[in-house]
Amino acid sequence: MRHLRFVLASLAALLFAAGALAFGQANGGWQKSYPVSGKASLTISTGDASVEVRSCAGCSDVRIQVDWRDRKPDDFIVTEFQTGNHVSFEMKEKSHFGVHIMTGHFREPQVTVDTPAALDLEARTSDGGLKISGVQGTLELHTSDGGVDVSDVGGSLRLTASDGSIRIHNVTGTLESRSSDGHATIDGRFTALQVHTSDGNLDLTLADGTQLNTSSRIETSDGRVTVKLPREMAVDLDVHTSDGNIKCDLPLTMEGYDSTHSSGHNLRGHLNAGGVPLAIHTSDGSVTIAAL
Repeated sequence: MRHLRFVLASLAALLFAAGALAFGQANGGWQKSYPVSGKASLTISTGDASVEVRSCAGCSDVRIQVDWRDRKPDDFIVTEFQTGNHVSFEMKEKSHFGVHIMTGHFREPQVTVDTPAALDLEARTSDGGLKISGVQGTLELHTSDGGVDVSDVGGSLRLTASDGSIRIHNVTGTLESRSSDGHATIDGRFTALQVHTSDGNLDLTLADGTQLNTSSRIETSDGRVTVKLPREMAVDLDVHTSDGNIKCDLPLTMEGYDSTHSSGHNLRGHLNAGGVPLAIHTSDGSVTIAAL
């Protein structure tokens, strides 16, 4: 009898484990849900995979799903845990010894996260795109070798990116962005800006209602800069290009203009009686300041 109970208990454990595995690998992927009782926070790190984080209406949990696509689950190591309202998720590719050859076009895994709108997020990706939408909080994003798409977010956004295009759309709050080797398109209603691109054009639109409350700076090392501002915006402009032209379509009370060959072109003035400083600098490219 004791042996029979042991066998039944072992069988039940096996069935439970099989059910858990079936849940975790449903539809050919991996998935898990983490309930939260307050503001959620998420740390996510991936290699050789794309990541999308999006808000889910009325949900009270963080749901993570992995679609392996053309890769095998055994190619990756997944590490995850939850502490209170904080969720940590890491997925990295296993090391391959010797020569690893893949022929044809292979789609890397896709990690999709559905989360409550109120979220503090730290996301890191390497060799994969990053997409964030619909969340509000402190957002710190790091990417290498992949495009970035951020839309409809609010709070404090810090982005460090290399080797990929950047699209930041309808952002409210503060933005600190540093990128290299890619075109950047940014628009939103900001209270503070620090934007730097080292090799790519920059198109920046400050939406109606933008009111900068601290000194802000827009800078490129190698690329043109186009900035669109509300007509009623009040700032002190400091514009410089080492090798390019400056064009300003807004009424500007000039404070100074210098176009000597050795210093490039420099323009200083006040928009609508002036306000906080707004510097726009490029080392190799033209600057255009236009009205919305």
